[in-house]
Amino acid sequence: MTTTDELLTLASYWCEGELQTPQCQRLQDLLRSDDQLRSLFVRYLQLHGQLAWDCAGAPLPAAGADEEWDDNPEAWQSAALACCSDPDLALTRPDFSRRRFVRHLRLAAAIAGLSLVLLWSTFTVFRQPAPQIVQQPSSPPAESIQSPPDSTFAHSSPEPAPEMSPGSLAPLRLPAIVDSTAIADDQSQIARVTPAPAPAPAPDHSVPAPTTDSLSTPDDHQMIARINDLLQQAWQDNSVSPSAPADDYEWVRRVYITMTGRIPTEQEVAAFVASPARDKRTELVNLLLTAPESSANLAATWTNLLIGRSNPRSVNQPALLSFLQQEFSQNRPWIEVVSRLIAAEGRSDQQGETNFLLAHLNDQATPATAVTARLFLGQQVHCMQCHDHPLAQQLKQSHFWSLNAFFKNTVSGRLAPDPSNTSPPVLTLHDSSVAATDSDSTTGMTFYENRRGEQKAVLPEFAGLTVPANAPSRRAELARILAAEDGHHVARAMVNRTWATFFGYGFTNPIDDLGPHNPPSNPELLETLTVAFAGSGYDLQRLMRWIALSDAFSLSSLPPDSPDSRIDDPEEGGVPLFSHIYPRPMGPEQVYESVRTAIHSVSGRPLENSVGADHRRQWVEQFVRAHGTDDNSETLLFESNIAQAMLLMNGADLESAIPLAAAQLADSINDPAGVTESLQRIALATLNRHPTEREERAFRSRYRSLVRSLPPQAAIQTTTEDMLWAYLNSSEFSSVH
Repeated sequence: MTTTDELLTLASYWCEGELQTPQCQRLQDLLRSDDQLRSLFVRYLQLHGQLAWDCAGAPLPAAGADEEWDDNPEAWQSAALACCSDPDLALTRPDFSRRRFVRHLRLAAAIAGLSLVLLWSTFTVFRQPAPQIVQQPSSPPAESIQSPPDSTFAHSSPEPAPEMSPGSLAPLRLPAIVDSTAIADDQSQIARVTPAPAPAPAPDHSVPAPTTDSLSTPDDHQMIARINDLLQQAWQDNSVSPSAPADDYEWVRRVYITMTGRIPTEQEVAAFVASPARDKRTELVNLLLTAPESSANLAATWTNLLIGRSNPRSVNQPALLSFLQQEFSQNRPWIEVVSRLIAAEGRSDQQGETNFLLAHLNDQATPATAVTARLFLGQQVHCMQCHDHPLAQQLKQSHFWSLNAFFKNTVSGRLAPDPSNTSPPVLTLHDSSVAATDSDSTTGMTFYENRRGEQKAVLPEFAGLTVPANAPSRRAELARILAAEDGHHVARAMVNRTWATFFGYGFTNPIDDLGPHNPPSNPELLETLTVAFAGSGYDLQRLMRWIALSDAFSLSSLPPDSPDSRIDDPEEGGVPLFSHIYPRPMGPEQVYESVRTAIHSVSGRPLENSVGADHRRQWVEQFVRAHGTDDNSETLLFESNIAQAMLLMNGADLESAIPLAAAQLADSINDPAGVTESLQRIALATLNRHPTEREERAFRSRYRSLVRSLPPQAAIQTTTEDMLWAYLNSSEFSSVH
C-alpha cells in the first residue's frame, strides 16, 4: 500500500469516527512528513465536509457558511491540522443527527458519480476480471446481508495435495489423521467406503415448501438489531454489564470452531486480522455459511444426534452423512429435512435418510418416538411411556402413545448379504399394511397399559390433529402436520439448539426440554427467533447468520471485572444471560479436526482431502459410552481431563505427525538467530494468537539450553517440537472461548 492509499484509508476512518489510537498517530506522522499528503488530506476533508457537514470529526462550518469556507482553503487546512494534532478530538464519534436526509442525498449522488468513473476506468484499464474468492449462491435472498465482491481474505477450504517436482519435499499427508470433510467436495467417496447400486427414486412423501405468506420476517439487519435490543433489555433488567468485545484473534477462532468444526489456519487468522474492511466479520460469516466445511460439520453433528457415534445397530452411517451433507450444502429448509427423515422409505444404502428410523425401531418403536420428540420437537417424553409427565401437567401418557402410533406400522427388513461385499448390511424401511401385535388393523388403534393396569387405546394424533386409520403413510401425515401446525414446535426446537451451538447454552437447560415446566431464560428472544425462523422458510443459514453477527457472539469470554458478573454464571447454577462467552471444552470431533489443522498449518502445507473418516470415528469412539437407555442414547465423556490429555500426548498419530511438522517448520526458517519466528507461527497455528512474554521466555530458555549441545538448526527443531506438544495439550487449545 502506497502512502497515498494509506492516507486516504486513514482519512476515511477519521471522517467516519472509527479511527483507532495507533491509526491516529500514523495519520499525524503522514501529515507532518509531506506537504503533498497534507494538501491531499485537506482536499479529501473539504469534499467530505461538503457532502455531509456533520459527518467529519473536524470543527466544520455552520450551516450556510459554504461559500466562506470554499474561498478560504487556509481555514480548512488549519482545522484539519488542529484535529489531527488532538487525538481526543480525532477519535470523537461525530453526531449524525442533523440534516440526515440531505446528507444521504448528497452522498448517494457522489457515490453514483464515483461509481461511473470507477466502472469506466476498470473497463478501459483493467480488463481482466477480479479473482473470485468463493462462489456465492446464484440467487441469494434480497434481504440477506451480502459480502463485498472484493473480499480481502479467503477461507481456506481443503484442497487436493499439490504435485511436487522430483527432489522436492512431499506434502505432509499425516495418513493417520484424515479429513472427515472429504465428502464435501466429492460425494463419490461414500461409494468407495460403501459400494452400493445406483440410488432409486425415493417415495414422494415430501411436504409443501414453507412459505412466508402468514409470517412477517424482518431483513437480516433488522433481525440482528432486534436480537441485540432484546439482549440489552435482559442485561438491564438483571443489572448485568456485558463484557468488552472480543478482539479479532479471539473472534475468528471462535467462529471457525463453531461453524466449520475446526480452528482456523495460521494463514486464515493472519488474513482476517490484517483485513482493513470494516465489515470483515460479516464477510467471513457469509463465506463460512456457504463453505463445504460448514455443511460437512453440520452433517457430522446431526449424524451423531440422529444415530449416535458408536452406531450399535450397524446402520449405514456414511449414507446418512452423505444425505445430510447434501441437504445442508443446498440449504434445504429445515422442515423439509425433518419431513424426509420422518417419512423416509427405501434402502439404507440408497436413501440415506432411512437410517435415522432404522436405528430406533426396536422396542415397539419407543426409541423412535422419544428421539423424534427430543430432536425435532424439543420435548423429552421418554418417561411418559409409563406415566404422565411428572412436571408438566398438560403432558399425559396418552400423548406419548399417540405420537408412537405414527410409527407402529413402520417395519424394517434386511436384504440377503453379498459374500463378496464387505460394506454394512443393506436394510430396508417401509410402511406395512399388516398391523403390529399391539394395534388393531381394523380401527388403526394403538393400545397401551397405564399404571393401574388398564388397557387404553389411541389413534395417531399430534397438536390436536388425528390421522385416519386408512392413511397410506402415517409418518408422511405426521410430517405434514409438523409443517402446518401453528405451534412452531420444529422451529422453536431448532432455534434453541442452534443458539446452544454458538454459546454452549440454550434458552432452556436442557435444550431439548421445552415447555411451561422449564421456562426459557429469555422467552421474548426465543419466540422472536422462532417466528422469524419459521417465517424465513426455515432457512438455517439465515438463522446462523443472525446469531453469529449478534452483539452477544462478538463479546469476549472474559467476564467484566464487577460483582454483577457472577449473576451470569451458568456453571454455578445461574440463568444464562449471554453477557459474555462461556468457555467450554471442544467436542471430540472438533479436537480431532483442530489438531489436524494445526499440524498442517505449522508445516506450511494445505489441508488436502483424504478418503474416508474411519480413523476419526475410531478415535472419537474412545470417548463414547453407550448405556442402552430407552431412547438408544449414549454418553459422551470428553471433558479435556488428564486421561484424555494423556491419550492425546501418547497417541501414535501425534507421535509421528508432530516431529514431521516441527522439522518442516524449522527447515523453513533460514536464520537461526530468529528463533522466535517459529514460536510466533506455532502460537498462531494452534492457539490463533501471538505468544505471551512468559511463553517467549520459556521458548528462548529451552533453545539456549539445547544449542550448547546441538547445532542451531537441530536446536530450533527440538524446541519447536517441544512447544508444539505443549500448545496442543493445553486446556486453551481444546476449549472454545
